Amino acid sequence: MQGNFPWRRPLVQGWDEQVAEVEHTLADGREPDYATVKSLANQQLGMREQLRIERLAKKLSKAASPSNGFAEVTIGLLGNRTLSFLPDPLAAAGLARGLQVRSVEAPYDSVASFAYSPADCFGRSLDAVLVVLDESAFASKRPMLDQAAEDEAIADAENLATALAAAAQEKSGGRAIIATLPGPMQVSSAELATPGTSARFRHRVNLMLAEGAMKGQWILWDQAALAHRVGLDTWLDPVRYHAAKIPFSVDVCPLAADNIAAVLAAMKGKAARGLILDLDNTLWGGVIGDDGLAGIRLGQNSPEGEAYVAFQDFVLSLRDRGVVLAVCSKNTDEIAREPFRSHGEMVIKEDHVAVFQANWNDKATNIKSIAETLSLGLESFAFIDDNAAERERVRQELPLVSTIEIGDDPSFYIERIAQSGLFDHLPLNNEDISRAASYGGRAAAAQIRAKIGNYDDYLTSLEMRMMIDPFDDTGRSRITQLINKSNQFNLTTRRYGEEDVRKMEGDPDLLAWQVRLEDKFAQHGMIGVVIVRKQEAEWTIDTWLQSCRVLERGVEQCVMNMLFEAAAQAGVETIHAEYIPTDRNGMVSDFYTRLGFKVTSSNEDGRVEYACDVPDYEPHKTFIEVGLAS
Repeated sequence: MQGNFPWRRPLVQGWDEQVAEVEHTLADGREPDYATVKSLANQQLGMREQLRIERLAKKLSKAASPSNGFAEVTIGLLGNRTLSFLPDPLAAAGLARGLQVRSVEAPYDSVASFAYSPADCFGRSLDAVLVVLDESAFASKRPMLDQAAEDEAIADAENLATALAAAAQEKSGGRAIIATLPGPMQVSSAELATPGTSARFRHRVNLMLAEGAMKGQWILWDQAALAHRVGLDTWLDPVRYHAAKIPFSVDVCPLAADNIAAVLAAMKGKAARGLILDLDNTLWGGVIGDDGLAGIRLGQNSPEGEAYVAFQDFVLSLRDRGVVLAVCSKNTDEIAREPFRSHGEMVIKEDHVAVFQANWNDKATNIKSIAETLSLGLESFAFIDDNAAERERVRQELPLVSTIEIGDDPSFYIERIAQSGLFDHLPLNNEDISRAASYGGRAAAAQIRAKIGNYDDYLTSLEMRMMIDPFDDTGRSRITQLINKSNQFNLTTRRYGEEDVRKMEGDPDLLAWQVRLEDKFAQHGMIGVVIVRKQEAEWTIDTWLQSCRVLERGVEQCVMNMLFEAAAQAGVETIHAEYIPTDRNGMVSDFYTRLGFKVTSSNEDGRVEYACDVPDYEPHKTFIEVGLAS
């Protein structure tokens, strides 16, 4: 089974003893170390180790409080085949990705009743409903060569998917994650060109599902791509499929669970945001300090050199998806930069790299410096290095950094990184795509800050501009993404789906703002969402969240000034607010008191209510130019 996870760390010596220590910690009623548990689950597990991690996940789930750091996810399992074998591997896969996954399985073949009847087979709130259907779930007849019948069958399939997504939102409060259909065994190479065939129908259903995911109707789990990767002969067990109604082989269940967990991690903001790269024998063959510019192997019509060019193309495609790039190399800075500046085959250029750390310091130290410069947590990064000793060193010192086992052949670098699922993401929007440039701007701003001693002068030098707009269809996808992914700078952590956000647009009883920021270095895109429920004399802040990308710039002070200005113009007397604590938003526990609110009540569960009379509010000093849409 280890061959299913080649990107993971090889099983460490003493693994059993470390798991036993975690189990003893739990038995004593103590909280195990998050990084340790995650690291133990995120290794090349054999079947025995897999079962042990599954048992550990159950023990963690039963603990009085979850291990600090794990994002809790409750997911419904719905299909027209049995999915009862999936919860345990899914819980284990979740630990490897920083999630504590609890699964609730619907009764067998409850698909139609969940989609179309008032009945709720889950009867509880869920973060998501995973829908895994096979072709038999779509009952429409498709005579061979009957294009009209096939079109009607696709329309019926879309109606079912739409109904399931609506039911997931309305009954469970979560998003639907719908699986694509694996391809069938084909009779002829002309299957895709023949209306009525299974292959063509599945292909068209998958395209329909992809279109719906692009529009934000549901989230996609590309089961078909995973089945293609491992091969249909491995993916499907025909005997168990017919005898036990199992949609894919139990043997591939840990891999399928990991693939699903990658989607859940993207939902919960646990996907990697940054890629830290070694240079020698990682971006090119050879050692630049010894071989010189002409001696490194990159392109030059050689198989090895072309593999490095392909890898750089792939890395740049990650940046195009919003992943920030950084360099961490034991090298002399000027020499390390030479290929970026002067080698004709280099795809990655110097300005693609947000932070360039080339020195002779320990790599773990440099990675911590990169994280601090970009104001990102260590868990946000993946690290790539051809040197096994350096990989092991970083794993020991920085276990929260995802150090990928890329091997020693550049031809496999892309495959290992892509299969890891660390950069899995929901459908991209323009805000995601601009994120890498935003982090680059942050790094440039950090350099300026280091040179300017006076913080007010530093903020002035950034030439920041903020735009505050009401919710609209253009920003809807990013607004929904922020609402459902933001955990730290989030005062109430209320979750709203895309349909909820759509209903908020233009609602006269709401003030719903999307906040964007730019400075002289970068456009940071949407970095804040504020939702206020309006009454004649009183307003109540329902949601206030911000991206941690722009901390300590006066953003919240500036937005609060604008909120009180809008309230004064509307004749509002008081603004009320609430802080609901979670295990991840402690950083904003004093948010409202810092901004001039007074505590009006507090509860035993940690909730605190606040109020501030509009005439008593004193505007805060800010260094941001504001544009407020009417």
